[in-house]
Amino acid sequence: MVTVAGEDVTAAYLRGAECALATARRYGITAAILKQRSPSCGSTCIYDGTHSRRLVAGRGVTAALLRRHGVTVWSEEDKRITNGR
Repeated sequence: MVTVAGEDVTAAYLRGAECALATARRYGITAAILKQRSPSCGSTCIYDGTHSRRLVAGRGVTAALLRRHGVTVWSEEDKRITNGR
C-alpha cells in the first residue's frame, strides 16, 4: 500500500487489520459491516492502488483477515443490510 506521495503504508494497514481482529475476538464479534472499495475494508471490490479511482475485484486487508478468521463481512451497500433482510 502506497500513498499518492509514494510512502509505503503497508505495515500500518496490517497493524490496523490485526487490531480489528483482536477487537472482534475480544468481544465475540461474528459479523462486521465495512466500507466498500476501501483498501482496508472493501469486501468485494477495492481501488487498484494507482490512485486513479479504478476498481478491481478483491478484498481489503482487514476484510480478508476477518474472513479468514470466521467473521462474516458485509459492505454498507449490501442489500441485505440496507433492506433489513
